Amino acid sequence: MKTANCPMIKVPALLQACLLCLLFLFSGNLRANFVLDVNALRSLNVLVDVVDDEHVAKYINAFLAHPATTEELLSRGNIYFPLIEKELKIQGLPDALKVLPLIESRFDPMAVSRVGAAGLWQFMIPTARELGLRINSLLDERRDPAKATRAALSYLQYLFSKYNDWSLAFAAYNSGPGTVNRAIRMAGGKTTFEAIKQFLPRETQQYIPKYLAAQYILEYYEDLGLQPSYPDLDLQWTATVHMTKSMSISEISALVQIPVELITILNPSLKKQYVPQLTLGYDLVLPKRVVPTFQYYLETSEPSELNFVYRTMEMMISKRQSVFELAGSLKVDPYLLRAWNQLKSDMIEAGDRIIVHELYDPSQVFIERVKLVPFAKRQEALTPLPPTLDYHHLLYKFFLREREKQDEVFSWHLHQI
Repeated sequence: MKTANCPMIKVPALLQACLLCLLFLFSGNLRANFVLDVNALRSLNVLVDVVDDEHVAKYINAFLAHPATTEELLSRGNIYFPLIEKELKIQGLPDALKVLPLIESRFDPMAVSRVGAAGLWQFMIPTARELGLRINSLLDERRDPAKATRAALSYLQYLFSKYNDWSLAFAAYNSGPGTVNRAIRMAGGKTTFEAIKQFLPRETQQYIPKYLAAQYILEYYEDLGLQPSYPDLDLQWTATVHMTKSMSISEISALVQIPVELITILNPSLKKQYVPQLTLGYDLVLPKRVVPTFQYYLETSEPSELNFVYRTMEMMISKRQSVFELAGSLKVDPYLLRAWNQLKSDMIEAGDRIIVHELYDPSQVFIERVKLVPFAKRQEALTPLPPTLDYHHLLYKFFLREREKQDEVFSWHLHQI
């Protein structure tokens, strides 16, 4: 039998590839369905009633079917959780709201929706301006994590006071109060989410299931085998310097000796590669360790010899106390302390081991030790400095991934599922 025109060797390879793809997809679904626990879902301390279990389960499965992507989303969240949690405390709002940027923007301050909403909290321009955020040719404060968070939580607080129901507040945040008010009228004046759901846009109908799925992932990610990475301290431990004059990002980079890319990522609201001179000034975000250096330059126009670096310690807690009490004694931000140790409770038990980071100037340590250590042993007494961090690797890992990949299977538009 002739087989010259029948390349049989390609058939097994093609079949094998198809079978591997099917096996991968099937095993992903098996994993998601296997770990899903409806009782655990219902025990979550959330702000809404658990409704539409089928769609909640579908969104949870979507997260679990792509563990690497979900781990990256949680890793991004670790950068912003301290900031969001602090603002929630200031405004007296429930901690459960901190998950919303996950379903709004994937914790990406540069995210832009198909209708033009931007930033972590996905503000449209009119709403953002009403809330006091500046948007012009040089600046877009919808992308400023701190200012957008403050505005978003204030807006959510207003919506809750208007409807006295978090489900309706979420619906209004997603589609606008006018849409929710119209749905209430069409439902005969009923004011429950289930009653007005059919009169809301399809995306808004799925907002609550997406919120519950995100809460489930955030609460049980360890039990689900997810291992998000911890952000570099330069991305998380930051401070602001108020600037009233223009200055290029490259000039700032040279002064404080950190990459241009890092400054750009910490200041996503800047549209140009420089800080503009604005009437109200601009709050430049920098890693906390370089802020003294930059402030010294702004005050004196002279470069500083300050060289703060990070030092990490582990301590055992001798008595039960709150995170806020311990942070006060250590003079660190309690929300950072909680993030560094992945604490889910505000209480720390006796015997727990806590990781603490601090800033110190090696040159000052050297001067102090010179006074105490004989000359012949000075070199041995010096603590070696940590190696230079590979910022480019870290930054690309968290933020500079290509947004559009040909082989990307996971679709963030979960409302389309």
